[in-house]
Amino acid sequence: MMLIAIVGVFLFAGMSFTQSLSDIKQIKHFYVRYMKAMEEGDDEMRETLVQQFLTKEMQAKMGRLVDATGSNPLLRTQDVSTFGRQSLRCKHLEDDWYMVSYWWNEMDSAGIHIPLKIVKDANGQPRIGYVTPEYTREGYGNQIFDISAVDVKDDKDAYTFVETFIKAYVYPYVKMLPSLEQDLLRLRQTYFTADMQIKYTTMSQLFLEDANPIDPLIGCADFDAFWYSSLNVESIGSNLFTVWYNTGNGIIRVKLVVTRMNGKYRICDLKLE
Repeated sequence: MMLIAIVGVFLFAGMSFTQSLSDIKQIKHFYVRYMKAMEEGDDEMRETLVQQFLTKEMQAKMGRLVDATGSNPLLRTQDVSTFGRQSLRCKHLEDDWYMVSYWWNEMDSAGIHIPLKIVKDANGQPRIGYVTPEYTREGYGNQIFDISAVDVKDDKDAYTFVETFIKAYVYPYVKMLPSLEQDLLRLRQTYFTADMQIKYTTMSQLFLEDANPIDPLIGCADFDAFWYSSLNVESIGSNLFTVWYNTGNGIIRVKLVVTRMNGKYRICDLKLE
């Protein structure tokens, strides 16, 4: 009776019991090999595993999350332990979401718990398509991606322009679009003044030289779906605004200055706080 009940739960969630078990096996297979490669310092194997088991979009996001949080999002640590690999567990949560858990040592009572989302590639093979950032703790669910694209309104008023622009700008980050870099560039070229485009490029280069590759417009290397609900715009003066959001580890603030050109608003300056 217990087995029937469990199978019923998976069918109700739109996923077969067999499929869930298959995904769990795949996830554990990846994690055990990945953690083993880290233990042995085998960077080549670790990179091979990432390319094989993560979607291209998650591979790109993983690099941004490392810069944003300072830790490996797949493990939420900078290092691994043999006990951690041996204690690894994985369970189905709902839909295509799973929880990976492990404990650093025998004395670790809390453990590390990492929700992740599985997607199928073009060949129907399961891949890790999303891993929640460290500071979201154990949050998960497809609803976090339920965010609509926003059209930039640059001819109404300054506040509406900034609000719609910043939501349009973070949208490719949230959706992890393959065209992310091209989409962001197009938005900057369209809604930045010529001088601001030059300043943005200069700021970005300086951050790279300091080994801190952030996007100056959002004050961070990434913008995650979990952060979207906290995104706010505040007017702090004539054509001066503060854009801020909560990453779970602190508030990030960026000041934007706008100007009106030929009846259209444009961003003419930005400062990080």
